[in-house]
Amino acid sequence: MKLLFIATVCVLYCINASAQSENMDKELSTLTEKLAGQIKEHGRKKVAVIDFTDLQSNSSELGRFIAEELTVNFVGEKRDFSVLDRANLKSILAEHSLTAKGLINPENAKKLGEFSGVDALILGNIIPLSQTVEVTAKVITTDTAEIIGAARARFKSDETTEKLLSHAASENNASEDATSAEPMVTKAIG
Repeated sequence: MKLLFIATVCVLYCINASAQSENMDKELSTLTEKLAGQIKEHGRKKVAVIDFTDLQSNSSELGRFIAEELTVNFVGEKRDFSVLDRANLKSILAEHSLTAKGLINPENAKKLGEFSGVDALILGNIIPLSQTVEVTAKVITTDTAEIIGAARARFKSDETTEKLLSHAASENNASEDATSAEPMVTKAIG
């Protein structure tokens, strides 16, 4: 009887965790579609997705995860625009001594556009609420820094989301230090 109870609890926990994950995936897919429509509407041909930050412009692992998910979602469907690979974006930023945070400055965004051919940036904020996380995203042109699109998504916060949100983006993987190729040991094994 005790084994049946434990098995039932485990199944219910797994179902709940899966539903929360699907909720975030669905919300990020919807966000991608809204942004893609706005990018197409304004005739942009090449975009780059920058790590999402909190309201104080601090990067977290959740911000990187969201940026990566949006990038993959944009590429996953046939679009009228291309997406700059995030690794290439990091190397361009490093080569020209720019930072992801600095791209909010119109002059820096213009420089990135000139160096990479990107004509729009996608960036956004992560706002943790009581039991949810809100994500706001903007599409900004590199030539004028005009906001040509915006959308938001909201999903339930879970243990994984909280863990990613609480971990600052590691320096080894940050846009500011894109030239470092050494692996970072995060946990000793054995």
